[in-house]
Amino acid sequence: MYKHLNIIKMNMKIKREYGISLHYKIRKEIEKLLKEENFKDKIIPPEEEIAERFKVSRGTVRRAIFDLVNQGVLYRIPGKGTFINNKQLSIEKITVFSPWYFHNESEISQNTYEDILLRELRKEATKNGYTILLKNWQKEEIEYAEVTKESSGIIVLNPKRNDNELINRLSKYSIPSVVIGANLERKDINYVASDNKGGMRQAVEYLISLGHKNIFFIGGSIESHDTYERYEEFMNYCKKRKIQHNEVILESNFDWSKEVEKILEENLKEKNLATAFITGGITLSLYLIDALKKADKKIPDDISLIGFDEFPICSHITPPLTTIYQPIELLAKKGFEILEEEKKKKNKKRKQVILETKLIIRESVKRR
Repeated sequence: MYKHLNIIKMNMKIKREYGISLHYKIRKEIEKLLKEENFKDKIIPPEEEIAERFKVSRGTVRRAIFDLVNQGVLYRIPGKGTFINNKQLSIEKITVFSPWYFHNESEISQNTYEDILLRELRKEATKNGYTILLKNWQKEEIEYAEVTKESSGIIVLNPKRNDNELINRLSKYSIPSVVIGANLERKDINYVASDNKGGMRQAVEYLISLGHKNIFFIGGSIESHDTYERYEEFMNYCKKRKIQHNEVILESNFDWSKEVEKILEENLKEKNLATAFITGGITLSLYLIDALKKADKKIPDDISLIGFDEFPICSHITPPLTTIYQPIELLAKKGFEILEEEKKKKNKKRKQVILETKLIIRESVKRR
């Protein structure tokens, strides 16, 4: 026979607060009570009973319970009730904010960089005894301030360049936090990012050493810190080395495949055409390879190609792709290290880490 959770302590009226939903406050009260007592073999009371105790609607209570079920704190057995998951209660939670997680555009959802980074974050979370709550701050109904109360730490993954409001709020909260995948160039935020500038310089310098005098860069989205950093460094370094150059950053809502075809078609019409391309990711590299095949051009005989990010597929493309490697696994690991240090109050100042990139030379680049 299962025993109901005693909710005498819950006989209270919830105080409304601006910007914080009632179902969230009820959820936190229930979660707090679950952690305070031993509820082995117990189920929570019916929704109407909780609603009466809190003086709120049954629908509000249902939303709070639904959230706890989704987090694994509660689980349901049809016909028997909603039970408490004691194991999940003991696991600390890390909230990961990601602007791209809910995107539907094929170019973003296929971006292997994000897939691998999220996978590595989950590994680090499990290894360090955390569970991840993945949220999109632009579409998530729960207020940002509320999330800071339910997690022991926050990770902001690849924020967009126009997400200054979020970053500014993050810098003022006392909850441990770190930004992964963006060089914010500010001292009041913990962050870890790849050396995009160094990687771009290596790529341009390598092409110059092989006699290329006109280079083209295609980047993914102007909203991305990584893309914009690569874009700016490409222009600045080509000017410094007095190399002719062209550059394009594609909007995220464009059909990237068609746009790359147009760029290549226009370039091939030029008398002094670009003899080498640098792309901002594997997706763009693959689109450019397809476009070259349609134009009956070969890599590297007609056009040399270097792409950002190193994945297993890069060595299996024909010809194998020269890439700029960034340490995705280390991004996740360092991010968690910074978060742990912040939790243990080891850092007197916010920490900024830039990880080294490396040029991996294969057969997609040829001497001119």
